Amino acid sequence: MKKTLLAAVIPAVLFSATASAVEIVKSDEALVDFYGQLRTEIKKLEDKDVTLNAGSSRAGVQAQYKVNDTVDVFGKVEFGLNYTTDTEDYAMKNRLHFAGLDTQFGKISFGRQWVVADDIYGADYSYFFGGTGLRYSTLSGARHDSLIKYNYEGENFILAANYGLPEDDSNQELSELFVASSFGGFNFHLGGGVNRDKTVSIADGVSADIENTYYEGTVEYTFGPALIGFTYYNAELENKATGATIDEDAYSLAGTFSWADNATAYAGYEYTDQKSDAFTEDGDGKLFYIGTDYHFNSWSRVYVEYAYADGSTLGYTNKESDSFVGIATADGESSFAVGARVYW
Repeated sequence: MKKTLLAAVIPAVLFSATASAVEIVKSDEALVDFYGQLRTEIKKLEDKDVTLNAGSSRAGVQAQYKVNDTVDVFGKVEFGLNYTTDTEDYAMKNRLHFAGLDTQFGKISFGRQWVVADDIYGADYSYFFGGTGLRYSTLSGARHDSLIKYNYEGENFILAANYGLPEDDSNQELSELFVASSFGGFNFHLGGGVNRDKTVSIADGVSADIENTYYEGTVEYTFGPALIGFTYYNAELENKATGATIDEDAYSLAGTFSWADNATAYAGYEYTDQKSDAFTEDGDGKLFYIGTDYHFNSWSRVYVEYAYADGSTLGYTNKESDSFVGIATADGESSFAVGARVYW
């Protein structure tokens, strides 16, 4: 489940959420960790049989070395084990591969990384089904192979930006800029980006030049054991050859409640309105989800979630399940899932 905004962004690029990592090297000048997660999930989707498989298990090595009093160098390589429903097979694939510098003027990293919009994310606290209202990943799937990313942490604000190299159109061209801050019990951020793919497959042997331009704002408020968040997204997908567009407005309202020291319940409602002047019908998508997790200790947890979906989506990423859902339509469909994780 996604942490609150600043808790997710402020920690160091490498060593957040890896408290259980196995230390290979540790000294005043160097830190090298071997880390990973074993994930298992059971899912029951509408009109589908129950499935049991790996839920994006992964492992990696991350390192950080001190150059001098103001500069560190760092790097990470991570591989994931994902079950592919189309081939009914498991495939080991590279998830992340980057290196960079950490200075008093901010962190800069180069390579295969999650885009800034995915780091920042929005008001979705689900493990499985949420994220339909967060419209940045329609083309990118939330990751770029040749990304230059910059993060600067000020005294009470964060500035984050990235640029994805198109490399003779073998990659998508991507630019994003976000700012975040907090005040009292409030966390908030705003920003946007432009993502262009000149070779989007729209039919067998047919491709198009598509650009996704998106803007969003998120506010979260924490009070006692509860948190509530709201995100508004506006996006426009444009076919650069014809000028045809799909305009999207999306709203996500969600919250969490810690019902025990080691357990948190969560729920959310997402609504996406889509209007087109050419190559798709107008439509909207609605999603409601509810669930809870239970942490046995710092290195293991279980979680359950139910979702009800109705309407259409042009594709979205659920960050916590590390899955991208393509164009899909649901007609009042219910889904249920159970997951478990062990960390090291």
